[in-house]
Amino acid sequence: MTMFTIIVPTHERPLLLQRTLESLAAQTFRDFDVVIVADSSAYIPPYQHLQAFTGRFTYIIRSGVNGPAASRNMGLQVAEGDYIIFLDDDDTFRPTHLEGLARHIGSGKARPELLFCDFQVQNEDRTVYPPTALSSQSISIADVTTESVYVRNRIPNSCVVYRRDVVATVRNDPGLILYEDWDFLLAAIKGRQLRHIALDTVVIHKSLATAPENMRRGNSREEKVAEVMLELYRKHPGPTMQLRQMRQALLASVGIELGIEHF
Repeated sequence: MTMFTIIVPTHERPLLLQRTLESLAAQTFRDFDVVIVADSSAYIPPYQHLQAFTGRFTYIIRSGVNGPAASRNMGLQVAEGDYIIFLDDDDTFRPTHLEGLARHIGSGKARPELLFCDFQVQNEDRTVYPPTALSSQSISIADVTTESVYVRNRIPNSCVVYRRDVVATVRNDPGLILYEDWDFLLAAIKGRQLRHIALDTVVIHKSLATAPENMRRGNSREEKVAEVMLELYRKHPGPTMQLRQMRQALLASVGIELGIEHF
């Protein structure tokens, strides 16, 4: 059993996946394994890059509906690490990322249930490979609390670390057109507390808004944002009246007036 299992859902982006795997191969902390779940057989597995994880990787090509939710669920079924991390196939970790996480988790019996960290955003042009970096900045989300996640989620999926027993019965909803990662986090935090770690060693890579991958799923469905938020609010009711009122006020700020019973 390893300390971390990194689950990477992927969809027909072989070059970006290779970059993600290269960032994992460069980790200074080695007690981890990788589960890659592809929802398409259009490309052969990146055998050369997988050699860096001999004995420490699982590569699955699944059938069924496309999308990261079902792929993450399949990864969860085979994950064996003490902690689970979801890493998108276009994002990367700096070489010391897992080392920093392991240091904060420690080796005692009282290991934290849920962790999240800061990150860097790198805007890039993907019309060439390797992508050309256009700009980058570090983002601190130290002010995010367990309670604030009930109102809106500012934590990128690749920045959350779940102790495996916490998500033993939690699954991603393939029926959601966006925010499936927020839905998963809301299910996981019930009765628990998030712990922030001051590390910005996750890199969230962003392409131009009009790039093909951004038109494929939720990024092109801004008109659905409020609808899905309301769906999640109903699915995960606010645990306090104050949080329900904050949800109500947030939607009211964009012109959606609803009674408190919806939150």
